[in-house]
Amino acid sequence: MIIKKMTAWFGTLEGASLELGEGLNVIYAPNESGKSTWCAFLRAMLYGVDTGQRARQGQQPDKKKYLPWSGAPMSGSMDVLTADGPVTLRRWTERAGQPMQAFSASVTGTDDPAPGLTAENAGDVLTGAPREVFERSAFIHQAGLGVTPDPELEKRFAAIVSAGDEEQSFSETDGRLRAWLRRRRSGRRGAIPELEGEMARVRQELDRIGAAGREVDALDRELAAALERQTELTRRMEAAREAARKKALADYGAAKAETADCAAALAAAQEEKIRAVEAVKGTVFGAMGPEKAADQVRQDLDALEDTAAAIAALPKNWTPALLPAAAGALWLGAASAFWPDPVAIAAGGAVFAAAAVGAWLWRRRILDRRQALEAAERQILDGYDAAGPEDIRDRLEEYETLWADAHDAARAQVRAEKALEAAQVRQKAAEEPVLNGLDFVRGDSEAARASRAVTEGQARIDSLRERRAMAEGRVRALGDEMVLRSELERQSARREELERQEQALLLAVESMERADMGLREKFSPMVADRAAALFARLTGGRYDEITLARDLSAKTRRAGDAVGRESDYLSQGARDQLYLALRLAVCELALPPEQGCPLILDDALTAFDQERMERALALLKEQSAARQVLLFSCHEREAAYFAGDGDVRKISL
Repeated sequence: MIIKKMTAWFGTLEGASLELGEGLNVIYAPNESGKSTWCAFLRAMLYGVDTGQRARQGQQPDKKKYLPWSGAPMSGSMDVLTADGPVTLRRWTERAGQPMQAFSASVTGTDDPAPGLTAENAGDVLTGAPREVFERSAFIHQAGLGVTPDPELEKRFAAIVSAGDEEQSFSETDGRLRAWLRRRRSGRRGAIPELEGEMARVRQELDRIGAAGREVDALDRELAAALERQTELTRRMEAAREAARKKALADYGAAKAETADCAAALAAAQEEKIRAVEAVKGTVFGAMGPEKAADQVRQDLDALEDTAAAIAALPKNWTPALLPAAAGALWLGAASAFWPDPVAIAAGGAVFAAAAVGAWLWRRRILDRRQALEAAERQILDGYDAAGPEDIRDRLEEYETLWADAHDAARAQVRAEKALEAAQVRQKAAEEPVLNGLDFVRGDSEAARASRAVTEGQARIDSLRERRAMAEGRVRALGDEMVLRSELERQSARREELERQEQALLLAVESMERADMGLREKFSPMVADRAAALFARLTGGRYDEITLARDLSAKTRRAGDAVGRESDYLSQGARDQLYLALRLAVCELALPPEQGCPLILDDALTAFDQERMERALALLKEQSAARQVLLFSCHEREAAYFAGDGDVRKISL
């Protein structure tokens, strides 16, 4: 098959066309220009759009990823040249959610249908390979150079090394056998685990029947003991309640007597307080208070002391006051005798008379002052009804004693009032159970504890009766023990049969693995040898051996080395060379040469340096002699390499 022309409404391709030729086609365009979209479109035209794809992290399914940006329905056409002539394939969308499901294949330039081509088989017929084989061989993109296992690819390899039967695949047959094994045993699933679960369930039912019967017997014994204990608890409760009632009456009587005593004590305290207060009021100080009384006594005693000092300071000898009068008398007598001048005598007499009057007046003032001081002293003493200062101090001491007695009496009255209030509260508390009945539920009394014990005992009896009824119900509901034992015997026989089948399947899987190993020993060297030859071409003979593992991962050995190395240890360019060689080998061996399936490469040479690229392009040109090769590249160097080569078609998008 040779692809001649493609026209697409697919992703970024809005009615774009791409014309191709036989042999090698180098399609150049920078990144984000639609190269990968053309590759996806080509695959969709051959095999349709996989509507079963689901979105994965970072990747949308093709049915969403390649919706035309304009919103138009997905569609396209592809002209191909087959061994039977030119054919035009068309796919378009009739229903949303099912893009490009409508299909037609006609002879190019006519409406005549191309025989044998349908939407389902077009890719298989035109390429000679189903989609899985095509994607793992001829459809190469940069992120998918490696070859991964697939049942369809296994069938191709089996056909190469066997009689050509492509109907059987080891992985499919092995998967089928292992599925049968899983149906019999797979962890907790499968017929055997399920049967064992059923057997365990029957055993559990039998155990439950026995346990339920034993439980009923145990509950009967426990219930009888609980009833006996309840009788004793009830007797104790009644005795405790009667004792509590008697004690409550006694407590109430004692509380009433205490209240009466407290009332009498309060009356006596009140009388004592009245007497003490009257005694205080009857003193000279009255309700003055000890501190104020002490201040006044201190002031009055100071005044008495000052008055006594003033009295003591007054003169007690009157002789100095009489001397002028005596002297005047003597002078008058002498003058009369010796100086008879009457005028002089009269003058002298007047002088001495004046002196005598002055002395009398001085004495009179002294006497008045003494009387005033003595009157003030008497007034202070009379105020205390005292004969002297000591009596005043005695009055103050008596007053302080009476004041203290009055305060003690007041405090005693307060204590008596509080005692009466407390007694009344206790009487009321003692009266409450007598009038309204005792509380035999709450509290920590013996009667309350006994009542709670009876209640708890009754709850236990009720619980035991309920549990016994439920146990009896389970015994009835669990069914007939003989029927269950018969079912268990039947299940045991069935398990033995399944285990025999399991052993047979395990033997078949082992046999298949040995057969598959033999088959791989045949086709793996074929693929590895051809890939090694191509790899040597691509690397200039640097590597000369390839070994394939069961999962088609490759290990290579460099020329001259004794030990091979995993592909992960190669450089990116060498690793891409290795997988390109492996892809080309798979194409040669797995794709029918008569179909000429095109080889599509989408930026597969990006990691190649100039030397690697030139070798790869030379090899691809050789490959294009047997099949059409479409090399999509973001580098213009591939097209430049074939400059002037008319056998290579160079296309710039």
